[in-house]
Amino acid sequence: MRKKNKILSFPGIAFVTFIALWSSHVWSVEIIQYSAFINSPVLGPISLEDTQVGSGFNDFQGFGLDVSFTNNLGADGLGTAIWEVTNNSGSNLTNAWFFGLLDAEIDEPINSFFNESGALVNVAGIGSGDTAADSWEIDEPGFVFGNIFDNLLTSSLDNSNSVPAGLEDDVSLALGFDIGNLLVGESILATFGTSLIDIGGLSHTDPDSNLTFYFNGAVEVQPLSVPEPGTLMLFIIGMAGLMMRRILSSQ
Repeated sequence: MRKKNKILSFPGIAFVTFIALWSSHVWSVEIIQYSAFINSPVLGPISLEDTQVGSGFNDFQGFGLDVSFTNNLGADGLGTAIWEVTNNSGSNLTNAWFFGLLDAEIDEPINSFFNESGALVNVAGIGSGDTAADSWEIDEPGFVFGNIFDNLLTSSLDNSNSVPAGLEDDVSLALGFDIGNLLVGESILATFGTSLIDIGGLSHTDPDSNLTFYFNGAVEVQPLSVPEPGTLMLFIIGMAGLMMRRILSSQ
């Protein structure tokens, strides 16, 4: 079962630390893992993973899914992380789902990582016809009791919160998006954001730091571009002219 290692001194672990001033308190957010997952029966029974921050797996390229990642997180730890994934696998991906996972800690050096809680704010997607999240999960990331990684791998986030206020522990957040079919050559544009302003999605709170941040995303399929009729006609005329010149020059 794929899980990242929480021991930050372990070789290969990458983490990003952000410092900001908030309510006269200097707080730190460590992003332990920021990953995307994709699932389709065409790719097999287990979701593929692409980890851009932290320790994880990078399966997309090996299956012909080309990845472009843009890190727009600011120095304060807020901002966006963007995946653009193009289907160059040679097969149309049917019944596809895309997931974003964020495992972060607030003020871990000061007050540990197991004093935090999560909450559902608003997840209201209605299937592949929109860009909003269709499933979610807030869970301990699998070191003690959580099954969020198992559910990501089987494309089955359970729409439940295992670490609400009052049952604080280690928090990880995941959102799932029904994208329907991804044809050969089409791309997914997935934008995930973290903010101190309520942007919907899920929230993560450290009561000892008096800090809450929000995690949400939007995922859309970018269809294959179709040339404008005029452009297509000019292309056809140009090719016909080129062929005619070649025929005449060969005589």
